[in-house]
Amino acid sequence: MKSYYEDGELTEDELKIIEQMRIDRRQNSQKKMAWVAMISMIVFTVVMFLPFLPNDRIAILTDIAALFYIAQAGVTAAYMGSEALVNRTKTDELYRNRTTRPDRDNQRGRKT
Repeated sequence: MKSYYEDGELTEDELKIIEQMRIDRRQNSQKKMAWVAMISMIVFTVVMFLPFLPNDRIAILTDIAALFYIAQAGVTAAYMGSEALVNRTKTDELYRNRTTRPDRDNQRGRKT
């Protein structure tokens, strides 16, 4: 990783780069958490149907399973919701400086 503080000053561009790097690291961490949550739900489901688990253990695990699925689905939904919001914000910023926005103007009958 490049050191942005070599000359003793941080320029505005260097601050933007550092901020974007921080955002990228956070998004990558969130993506990993969502994948782990989805994979753990699949693995848990498969393990529940394996023949070597006794029925009394499965009965005990079913009580915990509902909370487990809700928690893991919450992690996954939070990731997907935040990604949708980020993508919506980026799209709005992209078109903010344009005089027309193709998707909205076409719905209103305007020519682009």
